[in-house]
Amino acid sequence: MEIIRVAAKLKSRKAWIAVYCRVSTKLEEQEDSLEMQRQAYTSIIRLRSDGELVGVYADSISGLSAEKRPEFMRMIRDAMAGKIDHILCKSVSRFSRNVSECKKYTDMLRTKNVTVEFEKERFRTDDPTGTFLFSLMSAIAENESRSISENIRWGYRERFRRGIYNLGNNRILGYDSVDGKLVPNSDAWIIRTIFRQFADGISLDRIRKGLAEKGVLTKKGTPLSIGEIQYKLRNETYRGDKLLYKSPPRDFITKRPLPDEEYEQNYLKGDHEAIVDAELWDAVQEKIKRNLELQAKVGRFGGRPHFLYGTLFCGDCGNPMRRVSVTGVKGKKKKVWVCRDRYKGKHGRGCKGANIKEEKLMGDLEKLLGEPMVEENVDRIKRVTVKKNGMEVEMADIG
Repeated sequence: MEIIRVAAKLKSRKAWIAVYCRVSTKLEEQEDSLEMQRQAYTSIIRLRSDGELVGVYADSISGLSAEKRPEFMRMIRDAMAGKIDHILCKSVSRFSRNVSECKKYTDMLRTKNVTVEFEKERFRTDDPTGTFLFSLMSAIAENESRSISENIRWGYRERFRRGIYNLGNNRILGYDSVDGKLVPNSDAWIIRTIFRQFADGISLDRIRKGLAEKGVLTKKGTPLSIGEIQYKLRNETYRGDKLLYKSPPRDFITKRPLPDEEYEQNYLKGDHEAIVDAELWDAVQEKIKRNLELQAKVGRFGGRPHFLYGTLFCGDCGNPMRRVSVTGVKGKKKKVWVCRDRYKGKHGRGCKGANIKEEKLMGDLEKLLGEPMVEENVDRIKRVTVKKNGMEVEMADIG
């Protein structure tokens, strides 16, 4: 008996087609362009007998990185999950302006037999002869992005040289922009409070908590953080000046700063009405400088630094000493001065130099000076070296 083998018929279906659209800015006319792209591609696919529209993915966010385009990443995930067979895109530059990124995602899609078709270049990624051409087009798109980035930077430089700057959605707490000029508003008291309290020795954490209790919020509706308070204390805007081009330019692909790139800063003195007067501003900057110098010597400290910081040194290793809290036998906390390096190393086995209780330290110094050991008298002492058999005090030459 003759057996004839009949091949199974594959169930055919229309190709699942997706459309990817992107615009480079949020300008209103480009928003219209985005909608026009969506409508045009939807109409084209409906006329095709071999394809079925399964989704339109549209990003109105500029940027080179695919990870920052949510719709693009959603499309890639859907394609890798088998929900898309074919992707239509207006041009290579709309898909990606980064050569390596463009190749990365098209190669990834190829492993799932997903083809990307670019209308402007009339090119498909399933064309076996087009690998070189595709790389060339990707490079052209990247170079176009580089040129745009350089032109934007040039425009910023030229405006800064003329003292023209964009405030960017009034993001400066305490100021409003009126006809392009900074004018103090009803929140100016917050800035004055921050500067005055810091100059008076109140810790950043206490300042933060005090403002939060008064209901002070950022433009995002969240309480001010310590980092934001620190930034405001250094922001020259509050003394009426403006520093333009504060940070180095960024790489147009990675968006990371280029530390070796030369750039020109412009400092505009007396640019607008100050919230903080020059005397208070200078006092705060001097205090910040002293704190940083102390921190470099003794390490990080919390709250207000004690007036003896930078004066006490370990008799064993010569490093500065820090002020720490320890709990005694009965649970009572005491202040003790220890070597900065005491808690370094494995299991905190650092320097084994002598410690000294603050109560004894202050008492011994008062006996030496013949008067109370307070901040006003610290200038009389140049250096205190704490040893295991006592301490050695070097007096300052006041003249």
